[in-house]
Amino acid sequence: MSIDETSAGMSRSCERDAAPELAGMTIAQIRAQVAEWESGDPGWALLEKDRRVGVRRLVVERRRRDAREQAESQRRERLLHFERHLWAQGVSRVAGVDEAGRGCLAGPVVAAAVVLAPDCAIAKIDDSKKLSRTQREVLYEEIVAKALAVGIGQVEAEEIDRLNILQASLKAMRLALEKLSTPPDRVLIDGHLPARSPYPEQAIIDGDARSLSIAAASIVAKVHRDRLMCECDVHYPEYGFAAHKGYGSAAHLAALDAHGPCPLHRRSFGPVAACVAEPRSELFLSFEEGIYDCANLAELARLGQLVKEAATELAADELTALRGAYREQRNRLGDIGRQGEAAAATYLEERGYRIQERRYRAVGGEIDLVAEEQGELVFVEVKTSQRASRPEQRVDRAKRQRLTRAARHYIQYCTTDPVCRFDVIAVWLRATGAEIEHWPDAFKPLD
Repeated sequence: MSIDETSAGMSRSCERDAAPELAGMTIAQIRAQVAEWESGDPGWALLEKDRRVGVRRLVVERRRRDAREQAESQRRERLLHFERHLWAQGVSRVAGVDEAGRGCLAGPVVAAAVVLAPDCAIAKIDDSKKLSRTQREVLYEEIVAKALAVGIGQVEAEEIDRLNILQASLKAMRLALEKLSTPPDRVLIDGHLPARSPYPEQAIIDGDARSLSIAAASIVAKVHRDRLMCECDVHYPEYGFAAHKGYGSAAHLAALDAHGPCPLHRRSFGPVAACVAEPRSELFLSFEEGIYDCANLAELARLGQLVKEAATELAADELTALRGAYREQRNRLGDIGRQGEAAAATYLEERGYRIQERRYRAVGGEIDLVAEEQGELVFVEVKTSQRASRPEQRVDRAKRQRLTRAARHYIQYCTTDPVCRFDVIAVWLRATGAEIEHWPDAFKPLD
């Protein structure tokens, strides 16, 4: 008799021996006993043949649990791709870095750096955006307790206005790395730009979904910043920071309109800047609307000449704003705008979006891209620039109103009542190619 045949015979013998014992047990007693069984225990096969539905359900539950554990193990292995590659080279201290609060209207931008040990066993770490608040809170405590090192850096609103949000985010990352108890050997950063720290760096696009260390940093940064904004809510309760954490929700925008900005607000960001700006003249508003309504470069050139002729009737800041709007519309109507929109469309399609419309014009507004993602309708405003500016900050209140009108016009022809949102994509056209930043759900529709 072969070894396999002997083993099979022993297994059948074990089942026969266990059958009377299990048959005399209640389902609760069996549940308590199988809690200690391994997945390959021969008793599972016996339970599967039991006449009681409740007993057979125990087998189904165990198989589902095993499948979840296997899927989690495989997911964790995928997230450790970058770390394992470095650990195999002898790089022991790998720091993952991510930030939170970049798209907020108020509060600091916070970055975290996390160094995990190769044998660190923390289950269910994922991109913080995919986790519930409770899950993030639990994982935060476990990460802080089990990580080799954790560092947190933050840059306040006043400095964000002075540096711009990109440079402020990179500075927060450098500060977080400085706060680590021991310098890292290698740094993995979420995004397409390095932080320019003193350590060897690797920027990873969508890093919080591709690296366990970066995902852990995203959780730490998010939870730390959320807690800060809840503390700010005590000092400025009229803004509701505990609920929206400084993001541009409808409630936040309404509070901003009612009370104006507080010291936590970023005055260089469009909705806040609109609150502190002097009221615009009727002549300015007429010219601005006319610029954005131009359908071709010839129309735009004629309107530009009219603006020049009326320059003495406009305030200096109004003239500067119109020049910016003119350049933006010229880029949009020319090759630069089309290149940016094409790059944005490619970026979205690579991430599973389906482009439905390009340059949808209606009721005095134009939507650069209308896309669909997992049943959600996404209206995308694309801002393109060749300079080191922050093009996404040009989506001011007037622009949001025009986009809202055009979106409502589009929705009325939909066969269903879709869930929708407004995204902003900033595109920088470089000699080496397009650099893209994406802000999902960047603002809420306006009345």
